[in-house]
Amino acid sequence: ALSAQRPLGIRRSLGFGRHLSGTPSLKTLGNRLLKCLGTSSDNKAEDIQGKIASTKRVETGKGAAFDPGNPWTVPNFKASKRTFQCLGYDEVYEGESPAISADGLVKGASLHISHWNGHRTPEQLYSDLSTEIALRFIKTPASRQEKWDTAVVVNNHFDTDGVCSAYILLKPDMGWKYRRILVDAAAVGDFDEWPRMDVNALKLHGAIMAIGEAGSSDAEKYELVLGRMDSLLRDLDSYKDVWGGYMDEIDQGLQNLQTLKSEIYNVYADNGIGVVIMHKDMPEIPGPVLHREFGFSVDRYLLIRNERPNTDKFRYKYLMNGHGWAPTVQRYNLKKPYVEKLMLRLKEFTGVKWVKAEGLTGLVQSEGVVDMDPEDVVEVFVESDSTLRTLAVLDRTLEAMDDPTKQSKDDDVLSGDKLKRAKKKVRY
Repeated sequence: ALSAQRPLGIRRSLGFGRHLSGTPSLKTLGNRLLKCLGTSSDNKAEDIQGKIASTKRVETGKGAAFDPGNPWTVPNFKASKRTFQCLGYDEVYEGESPAISADGLVKGASLHISHWNGHRTPEQLYSDLSTEIALRFIKTPASRQEKWDTAVVVNNHFDTDGVCSAYILLKPDMGWKYRRILVDAAAVGDFDEWPRMDVNALKLHGAIMAIGEAGSSDAEKYELVLGRMDSLLRDLDSYKDVWGGYMDEIDQGLQNLQTLKSEIYNVYADNGIGVVIMHKDMPEIPGPVLHREFGFSVDRYLLIRNERPNTDKFRYKYLMNGHGWAPTVQRYNLKKPYVEKLMLRLKEFTGVKWVKAEGLTGLVQSEGVVDMDPEDVVEVFVESDSTLRTLAVLDRTLEAMDDPTKQSKDDDVLSGDKLKRAKKKVRY
């Protein structure tokens, strides 16, 4: 890979020339690299440190400047002196020590470790989940500076991503050791995803939420859960009575989906939409089970419930993939269509009123029963959603062209040939 990516002159000076015989040692490669950089052998270390120190590494995040420190420093996950405090949703932090806002957006915090819309998380730390951002933070030398090592970790709501990100900041050594299950559990909780690295993350998410239910406030929930996180991570199976109820729901969802798949055309994907046609009394399929079935091959789910067996009477619920509500960088950043126009189009086609669906990822749902073949309705969703998503982007582009001050860094505006191609995709 090194040979393929470097100019010929540098490759030969590193020992990857055409007439190379044998493989050079790491020490030899290092000396040759120093020679390419113009560094004398007498003061190698000093010159390298000078080059590193002179390189500008401080980047501007979304409203917050953060210096992570020397990137070549080996991470040291020592015990932290940080403490935790849960505030009310609209409460402002006014403590003397600097605060690190983990997951939630707490006013008065000096640093955001958050993926929520409106965050000021430094760009070099940002990731799709607050738990991942916290892991990136504890790897930086800056996290061990007195300012941040004695900071107060704050949040204003209780969920699995909030718990996992706060736990990592409070106990970096344990957080790093169990990073895979913590990241997966956060993805289960926030994005309704099936775990990618550790299936036990389903159990951890279920245990966190079950333990939290005993608290009468978010502050009590955090106190209960954070106090048991060490034990949960070390011996999760001993908490079967805690996470068992949630895993029963997951198992039932898997069985129900398998039953539906045995029936023709009840579970299928159509142009990026995962379609599931359920029986009337069947519980809604859990989000992680849907993600396990469709993965990232779809970015929308259309859940259809048959109100009367052997008839074309159905109710519909349309929602985005689980991560659709968050600004993401690893996962595809999903765009909402014009929901109001989509509701009008569906009402015009079905003769039934449509309303906004609940939840962070909800788009629309039918208010009444639709007496129509589901295939015809699915076709309207496929055509209308694609057009209205493109139209929404076009309108934001034109608005930004008229007034550039209205364009934010995250706006999905188009220019040049991309704008021309997008216009052709819209069917008015």
